[in-house]
This record gives sequence, structure tokens and C-alpha cells, in this order.
Amino acid sequence: MLKRWIGVMGLLLLGLGLAVRPGERLPEFALLDPKGNLVTPATMKKPAVIVFWASWCPVCKAEFPGLHRVAEETRVPFYVISREPKDTKEVVLEYMKAYPRFVPLLASDKDKPHEVANRFKVLGQPWTFVVDAEGRVVALFAGRAGREALLDALLLAGVELP
Repeated sequence: MLKRWIGVMGLLLLGLGLAVRPGERLPEFALLDPKGNLVTPATMKKPAVIVFWASWCPVCKAEFPGLHRVAEETRVPFYVISREPKDTKEVVLEYMKAYPRFVPLLASDKDKPHEVANRFKVLGQPWTFVVDAEGRVVALFAGRAGREALLDALLLAGVELP
């Protein structure tokens, strides 16, 4: 059990070392919102939160209600991107019916969601990135993002909390 825990922690630390870091600009991407509008780092509303998830992920399922409450309270856009290639547009949109404040980003002619996840260098899900008005990452969370830590990160991003 200890060896497994050490292995998981090592992988997590390796992933944090590889992922887009605080202070860095968002990698380029071009995905569609549910209305068919192209969303890129230049066009997305900011400050924002980007969450990489998968429909089968039990941690994502447990985390989403809390994230959604923060999205409702702060009115900050939460862009959610499935990193699971098997999550079709239909699967994503059905899943997101329970979370109307989230903006699911879908495949476009230019990009696929799992390719965008690779550009962010995320290992697993959920991974949450908080972005300031200039498009720089101010915080990232590998695994569950706790409410207070997420609110603190939003403050760093320049969000005025209610």
C-alpha cells in the first residue's frame, strides 16, 4: 500500500512539474461552445476557470457540485473540457445539463478536447486552472480543488468575490 501511495504521489508531482504553471500563458486552442461559437484563449471571458474532466471520473462527479456552486456565486466562467476521447458531444452535453453555469468546450475543425488536455500537459482528471484577465495561469489544482483554495485563487486572478 505504501509503495502504491508513493508511486501515485510521484506521478502527481511529476505531472505538476510538467503542466502549464502559474505565471505562464494559456496554450493555444480552438474549441466550440455548445452554441457553436469558437472559443480560444483570446476570445474566452477572463478571469476564468478551466477544468479538465472525464464523464467516467468518480472524483469529477464528486467535485462538480461544489465547483458549480462557486461558478454560480462568483459568476466567473467555468470552461470544462473532457480529456476522454470517448466522451462524445452528446455525452458531454447530457452530463452538463446538471451544471448550467459551466461552459463545455467541444471539438472543432481545428482542435479536439483531448489534444488540448495534452497541450496543458495534464495527467489524469480533474485538473483545474485559474486564469487571470491577461490569460495567465495563477493557480492549478491536480485532483479536487477545495472551495477555499479555489476562492483564494480567484482572488489572485482579480475576481471580486461577493
